[in-house]
Amino acid sequence: MIIAVSHPDDPHAVRVLDVLRRAGHETLLLNLADLPERAALTFDYDSAARPQILYTNGHGPLDLGHTRSAWWRRPQSPNLGAVSDQQVFQFTYQEWQEALNGLWQLLDVPWMNPPALDEVAGRKAFQLRIASEVGLRIPRTLVTNDPEAARRFIDANGLGKTIFKTFSCTHAVWRETRLVRKEELDILDQVRLAPVIFQEYIPAVADVRVTVVNDRIFPATIDSRGTDYEVDFRMSLGQAHTEASELPAEIAERLLAMMQRLRLVYGAADFRLTPDGDYVFLEINTGGEFLFIEERTGQPITQAVADWLVAPRGRNVTARA
Repeated sequence: MIIAVSHPDDPHAVRVLDVLRRAGHETLLLNLADLPERAALTFDYDSAARPQILYTNGHGPLDLGHTRSAWWRRPQSPNLGAVSDQQVFQFTYQEWQEALNGLWQLLDVPWMNPPALDEVAGRKAFQLRIASEVGLRIPRTLVTNDPEAARRFIDANGLGKTIFKTFSCTHAVWRETRLVRKEELDILDQVRLAPVIFQEYIPAVADVRVTVVNDRIFPATIDSRGTDYEVDFRMSLGQAHTEASELPAEIAERLLAMMQRLRLVYGAADFRLTPDGDYVFLEINTGGEFLFIEERTGQPITQAVADWLVAPRGRNVTARA
């Protein structure tokens, strides 16, 4: 059985699992939000050295011990909406986290990507250091909740030449990358509430999204010049020109070296391509979307993900690695 830890509204997981099912493979979309109301999890040690791992949902008990590979795609949290007391909620949530972290450790199979390694690799501050160490160019960056440090950084770069962005975002709370303007300077003291990522703005002829599936690289250029919003291509993707491209060999080698250092099987890396032809690394999303690239370029990323899950190779890492 091949597992994708995600949810039914994730088109990436749905499409990959559909490809796998049509090829005759048993699959499971493991939606943690079904716990505890619509599903149950059991570790039964009995007298065996290894426990039986049962996941019970509307289709009956499934033995997760038969898992052959797993994809850490878009994990949800157990739905604890029925718990109203805050202290009970905190206790219940923590108990679920302990049990689920134990589950990932017990599934001693190849992961795309192992949950614990995925969490570490997803930290933007750490990514920038690794990128620099493997030889990728990164923007001048300041991470701070000190308003004075932020002011000095912005002054050094110049107004209109500094961007700011968040560490993370959700569908409920989403923020695009923005240029610092006079309006932001007027409220800069609010930085004290939480750290903000400030970076020099990199003028570019295109953004480059590079989807990596183990040792397979799918680069695509996104030219958003002349669109309504050139700072963050996600805001004007429908207006941008997107096409498959090639990475210079040395950039591809350094990116694969970064994947190796982070011990990732999958990653979606973002670069900016400058007018001088330099590739500036911005970040790598360990669960980044790829369908928007596949649909615009024809690159077979879905099939590459499915192929790896059927026959894991290369960075064959487990959750216990």
